Amino acid sequence: MTEPATATSAQQRTAGPGAPDGAHRPSPTGWLAFSALAWLLVALLFYRTAFTGAEGDYNLVLASLLLPLVVQASLVAGAAVGLWSTLALGRRRQWADRGAGRWAVGIAAGLLTGAVASGAVLLAYGMSARAVGVVAIAMGASGALGGALGAVRPARILAAGLTGALAVLVFLNVMALFSTPLLDAFGGGDTAADRYEANGLLAGSLAVIAGLIAGFLAYTRLRRAAKRAGDSPSWPVYLAAGAAAGIMLSVAELAVRLGVAQLLALASADITADAEILDFIAASRRNTGLVVLFVGAITAIIAYGRSLPKPTRD
Repeated sequence: MTEPATATSAQQRTAGPGAPDGAHRPSPTGWLAFSALAWLLVALLFYRTAFTGAEGDYNLVLASLLLPLVVQASLVAGAAVGLWSTLALGRRRQWADRGAGRWAVGIAAGLLTGAVASGAVLLAYGMSARAVGVVAIAMGASGALGGALGAVRPARILAAGLTGALAVLVFLNVMALFSTPLLDAFGGGDTAADRYEANGLLAGSLAVIAGLIAGFLAYTRLRRAAKRAGDSPSWPVYLAAGAAAGIMLSVAELAVRLGVAQLLALASADITADAEILDFIAASRRNTGLVVLFVGAITAIIAYGRSLPKPTRD
């Protein structure tokens, strides 16, 4: 009769104040933060390489075109570091796990992540000083936004969503490297109409696949965390985790739009045609974020439903 009580008390002692719901020990987030920082480093290196030989207004257009790469990476890294920091410090300091203290720790961690990345931009990139400043500010702001997301609770939902979001960023940017053969495979011809139609089909297909990846990985991580904790979350928890990747893409778009507007304002010539192309690409990114949000949520719900025990007949 005393064994269940002993097990329960032991579980409560291991939970600590950093538990996602106050009763269970949170899943490890150190590797998630490390992976997000590694992707941020890859994004920064790619961003730096792209500017070799670029000058003038073309430099600004290229910076605007590639700005989502580093802003999205900075936001996800800031959120992952903010989540890890709030949980790690919250287990040692009670004030860091509650209310304003947790938000302060999360935002500070995300801001520090964005500031370090911004410092790399300021020191290494071959753009004008004003353009470098715009990119650095956008990355710092996205890192702070990510840190604020890192303070959101329950932590296990955020950790699952960040896992899906990081995988989505890697997938979409890797696929972008093969955009030319993929467009040809989707029927991109010599006319502008053919390329426009093929681009829409390709973007929609990649967004759906990204949503499936986000939803499945969010469900898998959340399911494993629930098994470790010994509980069974309800379907809204899986819904939120599956939609988290799309929400993060939409939040990052705020910093991207502000940064692109400031970069284009620095151009010395009329770049109306380039601005229209960038607007078209921005609309495609927004649509991708919405598709990832809904497909990810639906995928996580379906995966959860299939995991439920089937009713038995007497």
